[in-house]
Amino acid sequence: MLNDSENPPNTGGFFSCNLSHKLIEWIKIGGVCILTALTIKNELFILSISHTKEKLKQLRRTHKFFCPQCKEELQLRIGNIVVPHFAHKKDSNCPQLFSDGESKEHLIGKQQLFHFFENKGLTVELEPFIKNLSQRPDLLLTTQNEKFAIEFQCSNIPIEVVQARTKGYMNASIVPLWLLKTPNFKQLTSTRIQLIQLSPFRQQFITCHPQHGSTLLTYNPTTATFIYYSHLLFIHGYRFIAKVQQLPISHQHFPFLHLKEPTKEEFAQYWQFHLHIRQRFLSQRFYLSRKGVQDRLLKTCYSARMRLDQLPLFIGLPVRNAQYIDVYIVEWQATLLFFLQDCQISILQVDDEVISIFILNNPNYFQDERGKEAIFHYILLLKKLGIHSVHCSTKEANILQLLHSEFLAKCYEN
Repeated sequence: MLNDSENPPNTGGFFSCNLSHKLIEWIKIGGVCILTALTIKNELFILSISHTKEKLKQLRRTHKFFCPQCKEELQLRIGNIVVPHFAHKKDSNCPQLFSDGESKEHLIGKQQLFHFFENKGLTVELEPFIKNLSQRPDLLLTTQNEKFAIEFQCSNIPIEVVQARTKGYMNASIVPLWLLKTPNFKQLTSTRIQLIQLSPFRQQFITCHPQHGSTLLTYNPTTATFIYYSHLLFIHGYRFIAKVQQLPISHQHFPFLHLKEPTKEEFAQYWQFHLHIRQRFLSQRFYLSRKGVQDRLLKTCYSARMRLDQLPLFIGLPVRNAQYIDVYIVEWQATLLFFLQDCQISILQVDDEVISIFILNNPNYFQDERGKEAIFHYILLLKKLGIHSVHCSTKEANILQLLHSEFLAKCYEN
């Protein structure tokens, strides 16, 4: 039993993870409840759909149940509309009312994940209080060598809160694992390669692995399924191209499985998504720019005697750290190449000083120093393609082959 948790309760063998259609509907309609309580023997009692109302009414007559946090006595409510649940009494002094403010998706998800780890033969605790941190993870998992704090996050919380909790766990030598509830993407289909949108809140939970690339792992408690958004390729703003795959909880392992890298055929789909977005940007900017002849990018292309919607494909290459540049990749890469042309500098001559001057000339493009790394990566790709100036040319197949090898060699960091 862990030394860091305060009075860790024993499981009383009441747990079940099977969901009926009624419970799934209950998850969907929203509401508030508590599904866990302590018995007078300090055993953890977890309500499940397998408990009949008659059995629960008998337990209510013969047992007392207490809040795992404040230790106040709880009421076991057994009605005809909402599934059985625990609730604090009206005059409760519980400082946080424990799980009372949690969604049912969150509560059921924790149930399922608790059962998943327990079935793997791992030591797992549900909502333990870690005294020296004053934090209560959803699950605390202990293996032979490490402890893991599992946070199943169903709602947006301030980034500062996430960072503070993560720092607290790490300072206590506990590995934090944040697992988001699967977003309700309208475009989620059976197609594996998809264009998705990730808010800044969700982007902070993207993990990067040297062999397996960048991944956002989510969980859907309604279907008891893990959804992987893996090998993420940043496009612009909130948009990413990702390999999407569903994995039933019964097929999951721990440590969590990684997806295989995209095949050449799958990466070709990445490329087609990229080309579609790129061409749409170019056409809209060329035909619909609100600035008209004052549009800086259009003026630059005009001066170079090039049509914006006919720029070569090596302008607009996906690169690492592109998310730290506030304009779309086509715009800053075109601006860079025209800048080099005006300065009569070959791509082979580009160094840190040249890039620093370019950044000074375009301060509104860059968020911080990480944007410089995106430029260096772009210059490296151009050199590998044999591109020395904006007027060079190369075959699309060469670009696709290079990007695929770069994509597999190193994830596009987030």
